Amino acid sequence: MVGHTISHYRVEAELGRGGMGVVYRARDERLRRPVALKLLNAEMAGRSDYRERLLEEAQAASALNHPSITTIYEVAEEDGQIFIVMELVTGQTLREALKMGAMDPRPLVRVGAQVAEGLAAAHAQGVIHGDIKPENVMLQPDGRVKLLDFGIARRLADETVTLILRSPAPSDAPPEMAGTLAYMAPEQFRGETVDVRSDLFSLGIVLYELAAGHRPHPGPTSSSLMAQILHDPAPPLPASRVPPELARIIRKLLEKQPAARYQSAREVQVDLTNLIRDLEMGAAPPAVSDKRAVAVLPFRLLTPKPEDDYLGVALADAVVNHLSAGGTLLIRPTSAVLRYARPGADLGMAARELNVDILVDGSIQRLGQRLRVHVQAWNAADGSTLLSGKHESDMVDLFGLQDDLAEAVARALGSKPATEAPTPTPVPPTRNSEAYEFFLRAMERLARLNRWDMHTAIEMLEKATQIDPNFADAWARLAEACVQMGVTFEPGPQWFRRADQAIRRALALDPANAEAKCARGQVLWTPAKRFQNRAALRLVREALTANPGCLQAQVWQGLILLHIGLHDRAREVLLAALARHPDDSRTLVFIGQNALFQGNLAEADEYYLRALSIDPAGIWANLFYPTVPLYAGNPERAAEKVQAAAKVLPGEATITSLEALLWAHRGENRKASQAIQRALRGGKPLLHTHHMWHNLAGACSLIGKPVQAVNLLRKAAGMGLPNYPAFRNDPHFRSLHSHPQFLRLMADLKREWTSFQAEFASAPQHLT
Repeated sequence: MVGHTISHYRVEAELGRGGMGVVYRARDERLRRPVALKLLNAEMAGRSDYRERLLEEAQAASALNHPSITTIYEVAEEDGQIFIVMELVTGQTLREALKMGAMDPRPLVRVGAQVAEGLAAAHAQGVIHGDIKPENVMLQPDGRVKLLDFGIARRLADETVTLILRSPAPSDAPPEMAGTLAYMAPEQFRGETVDVRSDLFSLGIVLYELAAGHRPHPGPTSSSLMAQILHDPAPPLPASRVPPELARIIRKLLEKQPAARYQSAREVQVDLTNLIRDLEMGAAPPAVSDKRAVAVLPFRLLTPKPEDDYLGVALADAVVNHLSAGGTLLIRPTSAVLRYARPGADLGMAARELNVDILVDGSIQRLGQRLRVHVQAWNAADGSTLLSGKHESDMVDLFGLQDDLAEAVARALGSKPATEAPTPTPVPPTRNSEAYEFFLRAMERLARLNRWDMHTAIEMLEKATQIDPNFADAWARLAEACVQMGVTFEPGPQWFRRADQAIRRALALDPANAEAKCARGQVLWTPAKRFQNRAALRLVREALTANPGCLQAQVWQGLILLHIGLHDRAREVLLAALARHPDDSRTLVFIGQNALFQGNLAEADEYYLRALSIDPAGIWANLFYPTVPLYAGNPERAAEKVQAAAKVLPGEATITSLEALLWAHRGENRKASQAIQRALRGGKPLLHTHHMWHNLAGACSLIGKPVQAVNLLRKAAGMGLPNYPAFRNDPHFRSLHSHPQFLRLMADLKREWTSFQAEFASAPQHLT
């Protein structure tokens, strides 16, 4: 078939053969893209009943659209030949990966969670895979998983089971079918109805094989294999290398009776995702990981009106801020729980998805200008109620209502001793109810962390400050929103100027305001202020002293620490932030970046992958991830990562600097030099210029331009990256270790680093 054309697909090479037919790499001549072309064998194509069922299932699978599922472009027939055109997926199958032996727990769990996610998406559309096995799971170079042959291989497998069951004597299937039988669920052999739980049993076999390096049922013949699957429990997994929770998940997947298994792929995904988080937090200080995790869901409006939507998030956010300030609990930030604002959310599943010990939720009933709020807190492990209370207030006293709610929840959770003497009624941040309503509406928008809502929040906060110019909290949050715009959504000095003005107003009104101090520290650590590392760190530390639950200050503190070379302290701070918000892609990237600076490439790879799985288009993860294979000495994989980043961020100067480093690794000095010049002429990078200069310094060092390398490194150090340990250990700079200018630069950086250590390397006593 190679060289022939079917329809408008030109066949280029054979990729593999199986029981269903042959798979080729082909080119779509109309859309000018590579595809995978599966030609079904003539025996199948000749049976009308089989062909119709197969086409039905292939058409159903073609409607699936998910990153973990191979896209089917077309299902067609030409001259009696059935063919399926699919997305061409590159990488290696899990079968190929198993040649290296059992997989380590972290990548194994990450793979399992992605497979479960893909299955959940398909099952929600009524499509069962029916043939989950290592050959049908592809690991792509970017770490993403793709499920192959969705819903179109099970007919052949089912038919083989039927033939074996009907055979009067022990029968053995062909090798490819015996491989399929090994992953089938017991109910398939019992002739029972197959549903989504059969896919989950197959997933359990795959995960067991990845964990142990071999299948749980070795049956040398088809009949003995079926008997083992029907009756024999899977042997225990080695406790020395398989975490207990992973072993528990696999055992539950391998239950013989479907009713005893997980009932949905979504449940499996949630448990595996939580295990990923727990494995990550294994390195966190006990003072962090031993705290109880709490989520406060947006309150439900029993009398829903669009103009009242903000109340559900605003009241919950007040409880979040109050509990966070105590520092004794791990409180999920409001941005992490917004997806549960919809009516009818499953609270039990919410607790599992958020991986919390305690869930707080409530309802709001508005009767004219009167609000009635019911709040409850319950233990996620056993469902026991910790709090159930009602509070009432007029709309004009929203602050008082928030304070009452927060106090009641804090006492119920032990964040505030029940025997403690009542505190004086706090002074409202503003006595103008209209200004406070604008403020609460803005808080709901700020939690959403996107450009549109950030703009809207800024407008609302500006209105609040116009109505009440003495509203310090509104000025502080306005500063925070402007910093977010300038750092993330619209890089530019105008936002920092607006932030500066708001910060001055907030601190003049409230010199101890944590949000304002944090915002000032963020502004000082920008190119506009020439990265004042020491002053910025002091300010975010002051913010954390005023409010230990200020997540923004915690993340920013870790970010600055990793840039100035205090990597151990940075890791500690960032892991503590991750414990509060386990799915924050920024924090994951920063931990990965810190690991890269420490030379821990495996950890860097893991955290970048997690960040990309949460936010595939994220700026930070895409720009930093290619450095991992570069430092690992794998230029081919680095090239794939650079290309992927370029698709997300075309024309970005930092990507051009990565290309320069890539050419230098390949020994293509002329191309590296050209890329260096393009990067330097390419304009301001989206992220801080010091990362681009650091990359270019490495490229210059590798191609024998030491003076230019040192000059670029000095510029990077002077603009936010005085990272003495990272530069000292960076393999790209080995050729500079005897260069006088490099030695002078390193001596200067070491003195500065030593002074940073003396002031910032350990946590202040009140924050430990």
